[in-house]
Amino acid sequence: MHARKPVLLAGAALVLASCSGLPRTLRSQIASERQNLQQAQKQLAQALDTVKGDLAHSPDLFRNAATPQKWTGQLDSARATLDRANNDLKDIDRVTAQRAEQLLDETRRLRQSALRDAESAEADANNWLDFEKNQPHYLAVMQREYDHAQGVDLTPVSTVVQKAEQDWPAKKSALDERFAALKRSEDDAQMQWTSTAAARQDSMAGKATGAEVATLIQANDALARDEDNVTHGADALRAACGQLYDSWDRILADLEVAHRGNELVYSEKVNTVRTHYTDVAAKKTEVSSQNQWVDVSAPQYRAVENDLGMVIAHKDAGQFDSEAQTTAQPPGFAYIAPPGVGSNQYGYWTHQGGQSVWTWLPQYLILRELLWGHSYRPIYVNEYYGYQTALRGGRTWYGEASPNAPPKYGSHGTFTQQRYASSRYVQSGGYSSSGYANRAFPNQSGGSTVSRPQSGFLPRSTPEESTPGVGKRFGGSSGGQRFGSGSGAPSAGRRFGTPRSAPRSSGGMRFGGRRR
Repeated sequence: MHARKPVLLAGAALVLASCSGLPRTLRSQIASERQNLQQAQKQLAQALDTVKGDLAHSPDLFRNAATPQKWTGQLDSARATLDRANNDLKDIDRVTAQRAEQLLDETRRLRQSALRDAESAEADANNWLDFEKNQPHYLAVMQREYDHAQGVDLTPVSTVVQKAEQDWPAKKSALDERFAALKRSEDDAQMQWTSTAAARQDSMAGKATGAEVATLIQANDALARDEDNVTHGADALRAACGQLYDSWDRILADLEVAHRGNELVYSEKVNTVRTHYTDVAAKKTEVSSQNQWVDVSAPQYRAVENDLGMVIAHKDAGQFDSEAQTTAQPPGFAYIAPPGVGSNQYGYWTHQGGQSVWTWLPQYLILRELLWGHSYRPIYVNEYYGYQTALRGGRTWYGEASPNAPPKYGSHGTFTQQRYASSRYVQSGGYSSSGYANRAFPNQSGGSTVSRPQSGFLPRSTPEESTPGVGKRFGGSSGGQRFGSGSGAPSAGRRFGTPRSAPRSSGGMRFGGRRR
């Protein structure tokens, strides 16, 4: 035992030395991943032996069944995936630190994927043998799955779907198809149960053949899927209908790289601003916001490192969450109507100082505030055209007025330096990497300038900031800021959003006039 120690230490030293051009922490992670890959290869070999042994144990059960071929394919795929992971690490010492982080992250994903495939094949083979041994138990499971699938009342779901289709007609075909899928699963459960009646009788009598047991196993798997589709699918369809009533923006409010033990931990602070429709026809909405720190991988961090203060994901009302835009964009621009249209429920284009400028309607000033903070600057039509051109090309627009001008938005933008001057990213010196860091930019009032921040990491977030789902809520609750509520709710706050046809109040301040 003691004689092997120098060999192991020498091997670890050799691994670290082979990556000598990379940071020490990264070299240590690479060495650890190489050991993990060796262990994964052993686990894969063990899974292959187990599956082969299971197939040999009960040849009548597996004869003419297609499933064992699927297991073999999974194991072959797992082997190929591990080979790719090994290739990623082969020349990792010859690349930059950033590329090495990407390769290391990909290697981990490939290894975990291969292990999942191997474990799945091994578990499935074992389940077949277990079913053959414990048929009364599994017949009871099949009965329960069938009863659950048939016991779901889809009428309430149908009501929700019909309401969503009325409010969002463009989604009618998609919602109809998802509801039809629920009905198909319900019908399939009935078919599986009816078609296996004879095999179930033979099994209960203890005289089922290997082929009949295989049929029951496959029917059991199908019933489990049908039960899940009907029960959880009904909940998922209700949730999908609910998504249509929300628009939301995920704003990258801060970035941090910190040491946690011997590891570098990459984190993002995301501010989610959500507009919920309480009455689609009347365009009545509630607006809320919520902040949350989340740990991310190094490549994920690098992907948004230039996007501080930007919306890194945006979804319009009337769309599913899966349809969200993920090209980073300045806050608020997604709510602006094209100049050719002129206006929408959020505001309208007007002329100011000889230029076309976007004007928010009063009921959406709180949305503007949540997106921009107190540092809102007017949005002119030439900026909107630049944003639209970049968006159509799948590119991020940072608000450059000309090729040599400093960006307005993003981690190195002039607006960001004022809006997020107290952020950890700026305070830690993140802005110092910008080519514009040595320039001085006037603040919003045109007076003092923004100075270059000092480097150095700040402490981790407070418990309030780091707790998922917790933030400030106007009115005393802890679920994030919320503005507006249903008119009939007790202690209702102010509702932001009124029908377009509603007359303007004669009192209070008028925010801009619509050009006619």
